[in-house]
Amino acid sequence: MTLRVLGTIYTVTKSNLVIVKIENVEKIPRIGDQVFNANNDYIGRIIDVIGPISSPFAVLRPVKQSILSMLKPSTLLFYKPRRSVERGRR
Repeated sequence: MTLRVLGTIYTVTKSNLVIVKIENVEKIPRIGDQVFNANNDYIGRIIDVIGPISSPFAVLRPVKQSILSMLKPSTLLFYKPRRSVERGRR
């Protein structure tokens, strides 16, 4: 499993979503990619990418409410890119 750096946590919203400042703007993650912390603990999935192209943010939906207590601002998160399915001719 190859993990890529997603970025650092910017904030946790009142609706229990996690906003992450994306570090590498050349490799924007896809909606639905799985997100992990440095200990390879599953955090949740990316549900949206927002903001300007020069400094985007990822919006995560955590898998459990209890995970929010261990997420602090400036925590580094990683994501696992999904393999793209190439469709051939039918």
